[in-house]
Amino acid sequence: MTLTTPPPIDPEEEEMLVLHSEFVAAEGSEPVEETANSVDAPKVDDPPKVDDRPSERFTWTIENFSKLTRKKVYSDVFLVGGYKWRVLIFPKGNNSDHLSVYLDVADFATLPYGWSKNIQLSLAVVNQVNSDFTIRKDTQHRFNARTKDWGFTSFMPLSDLYDPSKGYLLNDTFMVEADVAVVDPPTTRFTWTIENFSRLTDKMLWSDVFFVGGCKWRVLIYPKGNNTDHLSLYLDAADSITLPDGWNRHAQFSLAMVNQIYSESTIRKDTEHRFYTHESDWGFTSFMPLSDLYDPGKGYLLNDTCIVEADVAVLEVDVKDSIPNLDGLSI
Repeated sequence: MTLTTPPPIDPEEEEMLVLHSEFVAAEGSEPVEETANSVDAPKVDDPPKVDDRPSERFTWTIENFSKLTRKKVYSDVFLVGGYKWRVLIFPKGNNSDHLSVYLDVADFATLPYGWSKNIQLSLAVVNQVNSDFTIRKDTQHRFNARTKDWGFTSFMPLSDLYDPSKGYLLNDTFMVEADVAVVDPPTTRFTWTIENFSRLTDKMLWSDVFFVGGCKWRVLIYPKGNNTDHLSLYLDAADSITLPDGWNRHAQFSLAMVNQIYSESTIRKDTEHRFYTHESDWGFTSFMPLSDLYDPGKGYLLNDTCIVEADVAVLEVDVKDSIPNLDGLSI
């Protein structure tokens, strides 16, 4: 994928403030002003190579580079992992004597609440005379509403970039590459086997506690439904009452009721949620009809035993930032 010359930039976009800091602002999600003490994204020690997983290389060729007058310039949009991305550069540096290069989420304003994407990123300024001197920097970052762009404020000295003998500008043409790969978080499966299911008398029942991503979890089930004619099934932050004020954790998970006769009829539902004090459990109030669950011919109860599976991947854990009390679906 290659683009030649930068696209025109909306004047309003030119004035947009963006976050290019190693640290996330502790309060709220307002953008941080571009300042001289902006810091680079940390380099990953021995990061996984981008080529080891499905990735996309985007190449941006900018002509008449030395004549650019805008403080910052965006590339065209490209797609990786279902998200729209673009490269952002500061041709004269982001309040620095170095070229500044970042990856930016192009459509962040239209993404749903709680979105995030873990990305392995490599940014490179191509040496067009001697490829051995191409400058490439790698990092890994979870993009979200608070850090929608990430990269390197001090990518390379401007003195080297604009030196015609160095090879980074050839015929006043500049080339930057972005290798972007989606990094899926590890998933842990917890299996809960419940015997004598039809004889349960408690309104709700919790599984044993299990660990994923350094966090304690458990499955919560309503055998007769949570005020509904459907089985109700949730994932619960098991230690929520002992966690410090402001805790939150973001997880992707699926819950399944295993069909023990016809595996293809196993019911599995996927979701993701940011758990916090006022929403410490999340799942499905209407997971499946109770009539199907208790029908002995359907295969969900075998010898009065049911099997529930929870596949959990922790995306982010934060014990500092509080999450606003938003209206949402919870038990």
